[in-house]
Amino acid sequence: MSTSQLYHTQKIKDFHHISHSFSPNLMIWKITRAPNKFKCSCCRSSNVTATRTGERKITGLKSGCLNVQLLVVMHRLKCHNCGAFKVEKLDFLPNQKCHYTKKVADNVMVLRKEMSISAVSKYLGLHWNTVKEIEKSYLKKKYAKIPIRDVKAIGVDEVYVGKNKFLTIVRDMDKGDVLFIGDGKNAESLAPFAKKLKNAKHKISTIAMDLGNPFTAWAKKHLPDAVIVYDKFHVIQLMNKKLNAVRRRTMNKLVENEKKVLKGQMYTLLRNEEDLGEEATESLSVIRETYNDLGEISLMKECLRNVYAIAEFEEQARLAFTRWISLAIETGVSELKTMAKTIKRKLDGVVAYWKGKLTSASMEGFNNKIGWLNRQAYGYRDMEYFKLKIYDLPKTRTEKKL
Repeated sequence: MSTSQLYHTQKIKDFHHISHSFSPNLMIWKITRAPNKFKCSCCRSSNVTATRTGERKITGLKSGCLNVQLLVVMHRLKCHNCGAFKVEKLDFLPNQKCHYTKKVADNVMVLRKEMSISAVSKYLGLHWNTVKEIEKSYLKKKYAKIPIRDVKAIGVDEVYVGKNKFLTIVRDMDKGDVLFIGDGKNAESLAPFAKKLKNAKHKISTIAMDLGNPFTAWAKKHLPDAVIVYDKFHVIQLMNKKLNAVRRRTMNKLVENEKKVLKGQMYTLLRNEEDLGEEATESLSVIRETYNDLGEISLMKECLRNVYAIAEFEEQARLAFTRWISLAIETGVSELKTMAKTIKRKLDGVVAYWKGKLTSASMEGFNNKIGWLNRQAYGYRDMEYFKLKIYDLPKTRTEKKL
């Protein structure tokens, strides 16, 4: 081994090779700084006196099939210019507390693109937590500043991450980038993002969200000039929830032998009518004839879908929704009346969908990717690391294991 190999294989300069030894899976490489390369860590002066203090073990970049351990001879430096008396600084470490080199950290990030944390840990001979902390440090630097200056449309949605814990996600609807992650599912979770909006010269003109009141109130307060859009996905999703509530209510009123017609028919009721097979279509017809409330809300769900299929302009949509609201109230079904009042109260945001056909369905798809991310790790104990992984998720291939 030579000093030249030390530089070309480990990217360590200004150090000399002293000796090396081998064991079955490990190479120990003893090195020391060149006598004329000592510099004060405070004033960078070369006018110093070096006193040997001991040796430090550092994990180096793997060499072939062998793990590499660098045994670095350490010195304390007395500076004759500024008077500092400190241990020498190792420039090849990410920071002075690390027990691995910068090249090891770089290699970890290269391998993490294709390998799990456990696999990288085993291959490089590092502790699992060390690999995680290297990636965490990399992601913190990468997403330390997320610009919002050129963002024009955002989507806001909450996602359940387990153990009664929710996160609120804000994304750029054009590029798909994650702009902010807040704890919880209410307006308070967006307080840091509101502060960021206040300090930034943003161009946000549209915001897509669900029909919940907390996010609507937040948007009107902090983005008063932005158009609020309640898109097709969330309107139909809410309608399906109302339909399912009627199905459960109807089931609870029936005795056991009368429940046979409705058992196993949840997806028959929720699916789009044109996607049903012949048998499911017959079952749906029987349900509509047998159970009045369930039949009414099932038909009204299809009518609501038809508004989105037929209306071409905003005014056409407004007229169609107004007519749908009247019909829904006339049915007398409590869940339909509640749905009608919700659409009436938020009609401007519902028909705003026709201004640019902005949809936050991609937000729901992204929420599924977050669920995949969570399942791959069987949950995350380190919530900061989990959030950083979410920021990086738009650039992550979901077919590989994490």
